[in-house]
Order: sequence, then structure tokens, then C-alpha cells
Amino acid sequence: MSALKEALQTAINQWEESHVQQEKQMEQPKDHLFKTTNNVTRATFNAVRDTPGCKRKAILFGLEHHGYKLASTTSILSQMIKQRLVREESDGKLYANFTEYVPLKATSKPKAKPVKKAKVQPQAQAGIAALQPVSRSAIITTNFDVDNILKNLTILQAKALRDALNNLFK
Repeated sequence: MSALKEALQTAINQWEESHVQQEKQMEQPKDHLFKTTNNVTRATFNAVRDTPGCKRKAILFGLEHHGYKLASTTSILSQMIKQRLVREESDGKLYANFTEYVPLKATSKPKAKPVKKAKVQPQAQAGIAALQPVSRSAIITTNFDVDNILKNLTILQAKALRDALNNLFK
């Protein structure tokens, strides 16, 4: 009985140790996909927030003076306006819509739909040479039965046939 008790106690201890190790692993911070290098997005937002009512050129010039690239700040400012973090009034003045910086959302480009190519039939590749001549006798049937033809026509087809025959015999 004591051997069973000892074996059970060691199994419980091992389980608790592995459980504690798993919790420690879950508590460790996960690595980010990339590290922040110069906070150009945050600096752009702060420039608009700290100088409300300034025009775009003035803000971009100030950011360029602090060492940020003009192309980057121009693009980021346009995205902020587009995503409504910043609003641009009709007179060109910029105002922040939030008191704190909110990261930009990823924009996705619409996926191009693949163009399906039409399958070329073997006859279409050969062109006119692939066409077989049809004899006139094959078109004219000797078993011409008006009732049989009329039974197989819909009302719309019959009307179209009548109109065509009227035009033919005028």
C-alpha cells in the first residue's frame, strides 16, 4: 500500500512541476514581429495634436526639421486623415480626433481576380479548313409534316415563325 501511495505522490508532484513550468512559459512576453525604430507615426500624430489648426506643410516641415523623412511623414499623415485619426478642415487646417495616439490599421489592397482563359476548341484552331461542307439534300427532309413541326414549337416560336413567313411572302 505504501508503494502505491509513493508512486501516486511522485506522479502528482511531476504533474504540478510541469504545470508550473507551462504557466511560467505563458507569462513570458512574446516577441514582436518588428521593433519600433524611430516612432515616426507617433511623432506625426503628436505634431498634429500639439499644434492644432496648423496646415499640412507646416507640420511636415517641422517633422522634417526633427529628422523624419518627408516622404514617410506625408504618407503617414495622409493615412491618418483617411483613417480619421486626424481631420482636415476645408481651409486645410489639421486637428487630431483623439487625445492619445492610436496605431494605424493595416490597409489591404483588393485582390486581383484571376482571368480565366477561354478554352480553344480543336475546330476553332483549324479555322475555315475545319468546316465540313454540308450537302443541300441533308438539309431538305422528305418527311415534311406541318403538324409535327407545330407540335414541337412554343407559342413564342410559332409567332416568330409566322412573322418570318409573312415577311417572306409579302
